[in-house]
Amino acid sequence: MLVPVGASPALAEPVPPTPSPPTPTTAAEAQKHLDEVLKEAEALTEQWHAATDDLNAKREQVEDLQAAVGPAREAAEKAKADEEAYRREIDVFALSTLDSNLDQFSALLDSHDPQEFLDQMSALHTLAADHKEVLDRLLAVVETTRRAVEEADAAVKRAQAAVEAAEAAEQELAKRKREAEIRIDEAEKLLDRLSPAERRARTANGAATPALPSGSSVGLVALRAAATQVGKPYIWGASGPNGYDCSGLTSWAFKQAGVTLPRSSSAQATVGRPVSWDELQPGDLVFYYNPVSHVGIYAGNGLFINAPESGDVVKFQKVNPKVFSGARRL
Repeated sequence: MLVPVGASPALAEPVPPTPSPPTPTTAAEAQKHLDEVLKEAEALTEQWHAATDDLNAKREQVEDLQAAVGPAREAAEKAKADEEAYRREIDVFALSTLDSNLDQFSALLDSHDPQEFLDQMSALHTLAADHKEVLDRLLAVVETTRRAVEEADAAVKRAQAAVEAAEAAEQELAKRKREAEIRIDEAEKLLDRLSPAERRARTANGAATPALPSGSSVGLVALRAAATQVGKPYIWGASGPNGYDCSGLTSWAFKQAGVTLPRSSSAQATVGRPVSWDELQPGDLVFYYNPVSHVGIYAGNGLFINAPESGDVVKFQKVNPKVFSGARRL
């Protein structure tokens, strides 16, 4: 089952580069700096996913349009062939029509009585009507040919425009990926400086796996699938099975429920229907920040399952209302 997402999602607004802060002088400042870098790296990673989604959508559009060009061209060529055949037929009728005026005079001279003359004239009029019918068919084929050629040309132009858009998206993708990698590298270096105690403190805010509701809805099946991945590490850009980033976990979990989600959190925030904070139910997608750059799956009782950040693991946590930006239900 493929979740319709309509037109290919627009790329999120680029995360502006963060000016280099002064060198931290205390443990608290170092932790704050690390949090800022991790958040920015995740936002850039999610933009990279969004750019990838957009590029893939444009490539599919190109393939569809190019596939439509062939049949349109074939239709145009057939219409042209039919047109030529009708033109030859009309030429034959035109010559016969030239002789029909003489035939009318001959019919009058050769007729033995008025009724015989009228019968011959009726036959000639039938031939004239046939001429008009063939001419009308010719004009219809000419119009069909014109439309077929126009459609083929328009399809070619659309395909070319889509190719150019895809190439531009590919360049943007490369830029976003480079930006994300720079921040990821910085975050990894900062994480390496943490002591074992500091690492444990950062990852200690998880909750025990709650009792999950039964049910066959898409969201509940995805929630239970995500719960089987608890303890696996956060890995930038990963979508399983050995590790995940935030949208990698949700896209993997919903795939187990038979639903293909877009890869980025920002695009996932457009599927299904919106749900308010007060309406949250287990299985809903929960989003953080504006623009969206983090996602998890609501588990009930104020908890959701997510892949939080580098250095952490897939786990259940309290949903933070301060950064909650929306939810969607499939």
